[in-house]
Order: sequence, then C-alpha cells, then structure tokens
Amino acid sequence: MGNLANQAQSAELTPLSTMNDLHALIRAKRGQIESVMSDALGPERLYSMLQSAVAHEPKLLECTPESIIACCMKCSVLGLEPSNVDGLGKAYILPYGNKNYANGRREATFILGYKGMIELARRSGELSSINVTPVFEDDGIDLMMDEAGQPYLTRGKVNLDADHSADKLRFVFLNAELANGSHYRTYMTRAEIDQAKTRSSAGDKGPWKTDYVAMARKTVVRRAFPYLPVSTQAQQAAVADETTPHFDFLDRSAAPVKAIDTTTAEGGDR
Repeated sequence: MGNLANQAQSAELTPLSTMNDLHALIRAKRGQIESVMSDALGPERLYSMLQSAVAHEPKLLECTPESIIACCMKCSVLGLEPSNVDGLGKAYILPYGNKNYANGRREATFILGYKGMIELARRSGELSSINVTPVFEDDGIDLMMDEAGQPYLTRGKVNLDADHSADKLRFVFLNAELANGSHYRTYMTRAEIDQAKTRSSAGDKGPWKTDYVAMARKTVVRRAFPYLPVSTQAQQAAVADETTPHFDFLDRSAAPVKAIDTTTAEGGDR
C-alpha cells in the first residue's frame, strides 16, 4: 500500500514539460493568480506571455513550470514585459541551472534589465531625470571630482570614431537630478563592474554575454538605488533581481496539480 502511495505521489509530481501542461497549471491556479495579477493581465494574457517567452527561449521548457510562471507573474506585477516577448530589454526570463533543486531540473530566473530598472526608478515621480553614461576608451571624456567630492564628466575633443564595443568600456557614470533641485552622482569602473558580474548568477551567460554594456549600466543604477527616492516596489524588484520568484500557491509539492485536458477547455488546444 505504501509503495502504491509513493508511486502515485511521484506520478503527480512528475515535471511538466509542454505548453498544455503550463496552461493546465495556470487554469488550476486561476483564482490565486487573479488575486495577484493586475486587471490588465489575467490568466489568458499570462499564458500568451508564456508562449512568447518559450518560443524565443525554448530551453525554458527544461525548467520547472512553477518557476516559468512565477517569472512571468513577477514581470506582470512590475508592469514590465519580458524581453523574450517584446525585445525591449526591460526584463528577462532565462533558464539557469539550480544545484539545490532535488531532481536536478533547471529553474527559470527573473533578471531585471537596465531599461526596466530606469523605468521603475522614474515611477516615483521624484526624479527629474536620470542618465547613465557608459564611457569608452578614446571617447575624449574624463572623470573629475569637484570640491565637494562629487564626480563629474569633462569633455575634450570628441572622437566620432571611438570604438564602443564592450571590451573598450572604461567606466559608467550616473547623474540623477531630483525634483527638489538636488542631484546624486556616482560611477563604477570596469573592474568594479566585472567584479559584480562574477557575483551574478548569470555570470558570462544571458544578457551579460549578449548585452554587457546594458548590464553594466544596470549595475550602476542598482548601486544607486539606496540613495535615490525610488518606490518600495522598485527596491524590492532590485532585491529580486537574478532570482526565481516564489509564489506559495504554485508549489505542487504542497498541493500536487494533475494536468487537465485543455483541448476541451475554454480557449481550446494551445
């Protein structure tokens, strides 16, 4: 009897691997999902987002379905479309290994993009402007310090032919002008940015490999967040960056979900 029970539980927890299975999990958890999602993104829109994300990154289907759905939900809660869907680089959903997962399966990882971080920072309404400038070798730009110890940029002769490839990056400079008339400035050197990359779960994969300069800019914005008047939501998003979001009600180990036949469900066979 015990063996039968163990076999049944094992079958119910078998990893899902198809879009229909993802759809089944969404429909089974519809009520809980709707309680978290905004009116603009219900289960149908969530499923459409999943389809687009998986179509652009097929290896996501090697990840646990809970982690894929949780990453999409995180994007929607923040009001940021994943770049797998719209290509704008505001957020990413990527398949990374997870050595702590019992069966060795991957988990999808939520990565906040540079543009998404800037958008979240601006939503507070307390920033007049925020500019994040990557400076490359031969740009004709130097970094200086004023009498108060605040960094600023000086420009000499402009080199219109300067090489702006990632390996030529020297540093990234941030200047935030606040609505109250004050400002905040900071910068990170190439060495500091590379140190941050080595601490990243992404490492040399994903956007660090394909969009190094954008990730460098995001790293400087993230460092500045504690000193900027950004919302609690933005602060929490920065903390959640490069993690797998967790929604308790998606945990099948607590309440196993059996796949349902979506060919007869509303919306048909997807």
